[in-house]
Amino acid sequence: MPTKELIKSEVENYAKFDLIRYAQVWEDAEILIEALQINENDNILSIASAGENALSMLIKNPNKVYAIDLNLNQIACTELKKMVYKYLDYDECMKLIGVQECDSRIELYEKVKEELSENNRKYFDDNKEIIEKGIIHTGKFENYFNIFGQKVLPLIHSKKIRDELLEKKTLEERKTFYDKKWNNFRWQILFKIFFSRTVMGKLGRDKAFFRYVNVNVAENILKRTKYALTELDPSENSYLHYIINGKYDKVLPVAYRKENFEIIKKNIDKLILLSESVETFIEREDVDYISKYNLSDIFEYMDDSQMQKIFEKMFTKSGKGTKIAYWNMLADKRASKYFENLKYDEKKSKELLNKDKAFFYSNFIVEEIK
Repeated sequence: MPTKELIKSEVENYAKFDLIRYAQVWEDAEILIEALQINENDNILSIASAGENALSMLIKNPNKVYAIDLNLNQIACTELKKMVYKYLDYDECMKLIGVQECDSRIELYEKVKEELSENNRKYFDDNKEIIEKGIIHTGKFENYFNIFGQKVLPLIHSKKIRDELLEKKTLEERKTFYDKKWNNFRWQILFKIFFSRTVMGKLGRDKAFFRYVNVNVAENILKRTKYALTELDPSENSYLHYIINGKYDKVLPVAYRKENFEIIKKNIDKLILLSESVETFIEREDVDYISKYNLSDIFEYMDDSQMQKIFEKMFTKSGKGTKIAYWNMLADKRASKYFENLKYDEKKSKELLNKDKAFFYSNFIVEEIK
């Protein structure tokens, strides 16, 4: 038999995968779930990142969710969260991962550590500070936002103004607040510096992730941020609450909401974790069929020819009606430009982007195999 050609992920050649890059998922699970229309027969392939969106999709009772990631530390984060959902109650779970305040996280960790795979258990045993701090606060990207929220924003606005941003307002009140109180000279200058390609590449995302970005990074993110602070309601945006306060209060992402905990717990064994790329996963002979895809923003990091190769492989594992969702942060990527059997749902994509609480993405793509 001929040997299958394994296609290596392009990003493996130039980005680092030796740290916790994201300790929580910065992609809106609500629009993802709406895009994929998950049902109980679905086998889903999801980029793991830090696990929250894979966990969130369990709410819809799919058959399986395969959560994959090139970064072993991201899989470690996701496995720890899987085990705390499986073995702890809601409050213990939220305390251990960092959603709620807690001074006894090591004791809670001891309750689940033996359920972790050997390598991941050793990783957390050797890095207890991750547990003590609360895992969702320990990624490079979280540290980047923490610097912005706790160091930069206080140079721009008083605590009173920052708190006022998160108060409930009408659309007109939000626009007036932004124009009259928020959008001052310091906001524009410091925002553009902090969210520049250079600073974000050093402190937030890997600089290699901007390889295919040909736009002004800070200007585009500022435009999306204004949208989130005016057209959307900051009082209901968990991502904004976290960035500004450095923690969650009562406004939580989907996976952390108490009303979703028991159904996630019930379905937790449907979550299968694998450390590999989409490319190698698709080549697996023990996976017969995938009906839904959450591909995060992986195409941001590769050229279009590599993206096309991935979709060609996906077509061998998926059929008519398969739904595919992914984000563009700044690079313009859309596979349906290259395949006649792939339909771009432009109306749904734009509708969901306009509701996206993770406001720094420039586009959300929903496609379906015809």
